[in-house]
Amino acid sequence: MRDEHNLQAVNRSWVDAAPFRAHVRHAITVAGVPWPAFAVESGVPVPAVRTLLFGRAGRTQTRIEPRIATRLLRVDAAELAGLRRTQVSSDETAHRLRSLLVDGIDPLRLARWCALEPHELARLVDGETFCCSRLTECLSVAAERLAAAPVLQQRAA
Repeated sequence: MRDEHNLQAVNRSWVDAAPFRAHVRHAITVAGVPWPAFAVESGVPVPAVRTLLFGRAGRTQTRIEPRIATRLLRVDAAELAGLRRTQVSSDETAHRLRSLLVDGIDPLRLARWCALEPHELARLVDGETFCCSRLTECLSVAAERLAAAPVLQQRAA
């Protein structure tokens, strides 16, 4: 009985997911960036944003934790659009991408996931570039976080 009461209390504290899903969809559409970049930029776990947008097992997510909702609202379309223009050092991104390739991620799928042409991925991995976009950095972080999940190993985003 006590566990049921605790579960009901937790469920009451969660909030409707629909407005936050709409916010994420609007921001990524206006900014023209993939959803995993939004997840990284907002500090929300990549699988949580994936579930918010696409559901799980054919079911739409109807409620989310207030903590996640707050993080989602902190990111707007203008900030996301800036990810393409902002340049960062490519050292960590190159290391991350090399690790993913060593772990068996297909290079073409990884390039698509990171919104790169295959030759751009090769230049990054080979250390031929000193910087990359913050968008590429975010997408490589998302890929690393999902590396154990089948989404990246089975199909490109």
